[in-house]
Amino acid sequence: MFLYNEKYVSKKERYYYSCPWIEHGIVFFQYKLAHCCHCGHQSGGHALIRNNYTGQALNWERIFQVKDIYRKFHKKGKINTACMDCPYLKEDNWDNGRYIDHLYISHWTNCNSRCIYCYEAQNPESFNNDNYNVLPYIKEMYSRGILRRESEISFGGGEPTLLKEFDNIVKFFMDNFFIRCRVHTSGIRYSPALADAINTLLAYVVVSVDSGSRETFKQIKRVDCYDKVCDNVRKYALKTIFLGRDLISTKFIIIPGINDKKSEIDSWLMTNKENGLYAVVLDIEENWYLKNRNNVPPYIIELIKYTEKRAKKSDLILQLYERIQNLLLDESVRSNKDMFKLFRGV
Repeated sequence: MFLYNEKYVSKKERYYYSCPWIEHGIVFFQYKLAHCCHCGHQSGGHALIRNNYTGQALNWERIFQVKDIYRKFHKKGKINTACMDCPYLKEDNWDNGRYIDHLYISHWTNCNSRCIYCYEAQNPESFNNDNYNVLPYIKEMYSRGILRRESEISFGGGEPTLLKEFDNIVKFFMDNFFIRCRVHTSGIRYSPALADAINTLLAYVVVSVDSGSRETFKQIKRVDCYDKVCDNVRKYALKTIFLGRDLISTKFIIIPGINDKKSEIDSWLMTNKENGLYAVVLDIEENWYLKNRNNVPPYIIELIKYTEKRAKKSDLILQLYERIQNLLLDESVRSNKDMFKLFRGV
């Protein structure tokens, strides 16, 4: 469904509101194809290309026709309901070309941890299932000139290194000189293929740690592998010597009531420095975020800002994921409204 919203009406000729994923993206989920993987905004995201997908042959003409439909409505200020209020929507002179340069592989079938915040971990029947292979479609896209070498490629959903075709996918990207590949991993399993990709500047690796101590890690991940993960992080970091030291980072998902302490943040950042890392990622737990976005306790905002200051002081590059960006944006809007009311004497 597409709904008209005046704020998405462009007054510039040939400009309209869209995003790189709607224009040139595709996500391979376990049971569907989507334009994007973003779901941190209130409208839910995952703009759909095809539902009930389990590896059937792809009709690329039809896929690009679906993207043309999105463009047609977006040019009129009618935004797909899944995209409404997404922070990635922006006004631009999009090229409308029929190619893919944003690819996400999100299988959700295999994992080696059971994070308490993960939907799939709460539905274990979804795990340990064989999924369709993605590599044949990657090769098809590449051979037909649909998938560009400069594409942003990401792995996520479950544990990517457990996929039977993971090593072959990484090797294909390396052999064909793709250089912008991001892999979200638990870090529990050390992957030689991933290490090679880091060493050749192919992969940017994000290891989900969510803690600064073994006890908190075990509570969140429900596996006792903190020391193993730290060891693997150090091994990956060694592959970046004299190259891009920000190619490996760890992610901390704030889980209110569990790891939302400054001491946990401090320990996490210090451990990253000790392990030879130069980059970190901050996020917040999705279910809590969706329930509390409009009523965020002040201490959460304070904790985010504290993390920014501490990371800067430690010379760590900090990336804020979508939900954190949304929280800070909402807080800024509320603060501006409060200042306006104060100014007007309301």
